[in-house]
Amino acid sequence: MRLKLEDWTSLASLGLSVMFVVLLLSFYNFLIGPEGQGPERVVEPGSLILQVIFISAAPCVVLAGFVFGMTKTYGTRIGGMVLISSGILMIAGMAAGIPLLARIPDQYIVGVVGFVPYFFMAAGAGVAAVGGYLIAASKRRPISSDLDDLR
Repeated sequence: MRLKLEDWTSLASLGLSVMFVVLLLSFYNFLIGPEGQGPERVVEPGSLILQVIFISAAPCVVLAGFVFGMTKTYGTRIGGMVLISSGILMIAGMAAGIPLLARIPDQYIVGVVGFVPYFFMAAGAGVAAVGGYLIAASKRRPISSDLDDLR
């Protein structure tokens, strides 16, 4: 079995999802600080969280959309399973970030810092739904269409 471009792209989406969850959880731990009093350095949490989003989360969602755009008519079983796991991982990671968010001192919850877990739980559900659709579309594909392509 050979992996196609859409399968590799879905693997890249999974990798970016892992990267986003790890970056966000470590950033929230940094904002909590060593004794729960906040970081020992001066930081701008709003701009740092936007950097994390644009480096990892946004490309993850865009690549999932790219896989959907490439395979929406015929689906992909492997890519769909990988996208489902990417979405579940993002949902679980954001669920783990919500208790950390409650421990961050109030002066560091600025801009989108407080909304990120909730927004990306929904985005993870969308990525998982796209993966489910691609698996369902791969099951609907008639076998005779493959034979017609050979003629």
